[in-house]
Amino acid sequence: MRRMIRTQVRQVVMAAALAALAAAPAAHAQLAVQHDSTVVSETAGNGNGVPEPGDTLALTENVVSVDPDQTFTGVSGTLSSTSPDVTVGASSSAYSDLLFGVPTPNSSPYSVALASTAECGAPLPFDLALQTSAGPTDVAFELPTGSAGPATSYDSSDVPRAIPDGDLSGVTSALTVAGSGGRAKHVVVRIGKITHTYDGDLTVWLVAPDGRSVMLVSHKGADGDNFVDTVFDDSAAASITSRTVAPFTGTFRPAEPLSEMDGAPLAGTWALKIVDDSSGDFGSIDAWGADISPAVCAPQQPPPPPSPPAHDCGKGSGKGALKPPKHDHVCPNV
Repeated sequence: MRRMIRTQVRQVVMAAALAALAAAPAAHAQLAVQHDSTVVSETAGNGNGVPEPGDTLALTENVVSVDPDQTFTGVSGTLSSTSPDVTVGASSSAYSDLLFGVPTPNSSPYSVALASTAECGAPLPFDLALQTSAGPTDVAFELPTGSAGPATSYDSSDVPRAIPDGDLSGVTSALTVAGSGGRAKHVVVRIGKITHTYDGDLTVWLVAPDGRSVMLVSHKGADGDNFVDTVFDDSAAASITSRTVAPFTGTFRPAEPLSEMDGAPLAGTWALKIVDDSSGDFGSIDAWGADISPAVCAPQQPPPPPSPPAHDCGKGSGKGALKPPKHDHVCPNV
């Protein structure tokens, strides 16, 4: 089975930045080539198609040129990882010419084995060293592991919290998830109520226990009041836009993908952070929570039992040769 892990292509590098790169020595330039997506196929493991501890994978790393001014030729890649839980087997592969905006795969898959001791849900770091006609460059990417288990709903008790008016430091409301381990795999944010008299002043983030953050919404709603029963979920059909009417009741895609939280520690303090960057209106965080799924990994299949030893049903030579051996095999009369 195959699975694709995709990251949106970032904006094209500005002309001034490209000129600076062209002027730099080729051996030190970071070329305008980026990760696009990773396709994995299980070659050994439990066969569920999900990268998990104990699996061996055939890995195709698609890269994309974001340089509109040149085509990269003579491209080859060497894959490596700093993780002790990763062993890279077949590490080298050629690439076709990299054309602007065209995702391009390696011609032969890389081989990657994941240790059985790897932590379920922890993303694994990789570096692809590319050699091109314009010089070398490195493309870093991560391989997520595990799949989402059943979600648990958590509600913050750190409410209400006043939102400082015109203060860039903002306010955070904490949500504590008990436990001592595990990784998050899918996160949905529920805002029961934010009271505010000018929603367009607000930017709202979710912050994970390890400090990573995702922007949920920013400067939407103009002079509309409040957020009421607003849910942020990557699978929603639409985002909150300048035309969306407050109090935004319903389910919306966040401004930044909540999938960025995949691999974050599950246990610890999560937080909703709100900044009101314009003076004159006031509000508070009144109720919020999150539905968090843990990363789960299926066990590997146990090895088949060994075949029974060969025997001759007592027909061999030597002492006791006519005495059938003790085993489950039924021997003919001797």
